[in-house]
Amino acid sequence: MSNSHGHLPGIITSITVQKKNKNRFNIFINGQYSFSLNRSLAEALKPGDQLTKNRIKNLKQADEKDTAYSRALFYLKFRSRSRIEIERYLKGKNFSPEAVMSTLSRLAANEYINDFDFARLWIENRCRFKPKGSYALTGELKEKGIDEQIIKKTLKDFNELESAWAAIAPRLNRLEKLERNEFNKKIYSFLSYRGFDYSTCKQICDQAWEQHIRTTEEENK
Repeated sequence: MSNSHGHLPGIITSITVQKKNKNRFNIFINGQYSFSLNRSLAEALKPGDQLTKNRIKNLKQADEKDTAYSRALFYLKFRSRSRIEIERYLKGKNFSPEAVMSTLSRLAANEYINDFDFARLWIENRCRFKPKGSYALTGELKEKGIDEQIIKKTLKDFNELESAWAAIAPRLNRLEKLERNEFNKKIYSFLSYRGFDYSTCKQICDQAWEQHIRTTEEENK
């Protein structure tokens, strides 16, 4: 026989909506449950259709790719993500490598992921809400799987001193009663923890102390 059993068709006997998920449909072949599909794929089928094993395999793969894409979109609802973050997430959900790659390509084509934009936004958000030094930002972006060239590009115009001052300025009034050594120590400790280098810490310590002296003099006039 030239046709193997794997290619012999089965007949769809019924298609039913799942109770818990109205967008998924159960496909019954030859009177028995065979597999489930999302609405868009199931709507292309009807009872009486003949399905070979290869057609079933292709339908299942298409369904998995659609499911992976939907999961990725849901994951992106909470904040923007890097390409690697989405890849890790989908692999953690046990999607096949084909479904993962298909999803990443589709997201990129629809402009839902772009590592350059992600890195730029990450830095902007840090500067606005939790200023950090370029060393710390580089580490965070590498952890997110961002390419080194993209990191360099996005940090090209980053102003280390400006960011360090933005980080420490709201805390200065808590330090005004301290002696110079203790004052410097607190600032240096805080800024180095935020990933600023020694020379930046030193400049900011001097700048903060000068401001402290000026403020004190004005208050004492």
